[in-house]
Amino acid sequence: MRLKVLGAYGSADATHNLTGYVIDDRVAIDAGTLGSKLTLLQQSKIEVIFITHVHADHIRDLPTLIENRFHSEAAPLEIVAEKSVMEMLHADVFNGRIWPDFEKFPPPHGGKPAVHYRALAAGKRTVVNGMGFTAALVDHTIPTSGVIIEIEGQAIAFTGDTGPTNAIWKKVNKTPGMVAMISEASYPNDYATISRQSGHLTPELFGAELAKIEVDAPLYASHRKLPYERKIESEIRNIRDRRARILVEKQYTF
Repeated sequence: MRLKVLGAYGSADATHNLTGYVIDDRVAIDAGTLGSKLTLLQQSKIEVIFITHVHADHIRDLPTLIENRFHSEAAPLEIVAEKSVMEMLHADVFNGRIWPDFEKFPPPHGGKPAVHYRALAAGKRTVVNGMGFTAALVDHTIPTSGVIIEIEGQAIAFTGDTGPTNAIWKKVNKTPGMVAMISEASYPNDYATISRQSGHLTPELFGAELAKIEVDAPLYASHRKLPYERKIESEIRNIRDRRARILVEKQYTF
């Protein structure tokens, strides 16, 4: 399994990018950076994209990604999200005001619509294009769902944005073949109040989440806010658990 980290931050500048991941060139998780970091050819290879929630830093490039797909001859893009998240995507994004619903438009090259939406029931494993997707609700300020993705005997988990949570770790602990997990640490430990109010984790809370996990696989901290990047990274390194890792923008092979 190849995980390409296009964006690993909760804020951005010229050299740090918003959340976006691609697995084996064919499945994406969140779209903060997909359009700006992938060529048109790379975008056309994506078969499925899972959206954790509708905050702007996680969907920023989704509208342009869909429009690029609309004008290509690639197969329809499967946009997958937990049911409550999908409802917000339709109501708040693909509503004809913020952005059109391209599923309703006949593509210029004929054939099937450019996109297809699939809402998932939380906690239920669903097969999409031969891959297993299990959505698991997490604890953020709006409806948000992490996901466990299974591909050819390997599994990887993403929480998306979350505060302290439980459901996804219960699913992780029962999923065979887990090779990695990606969660978050948005603020340093002395920003615990704003972290709690905004539904995020500090390194201390990240360590507490790690204690809930029974599998022997690394847990990566993503979504660092740039003004606190170095402090967060230092505090992650002080966690006394060899599974605690810092996610960086590169390709990982598991």
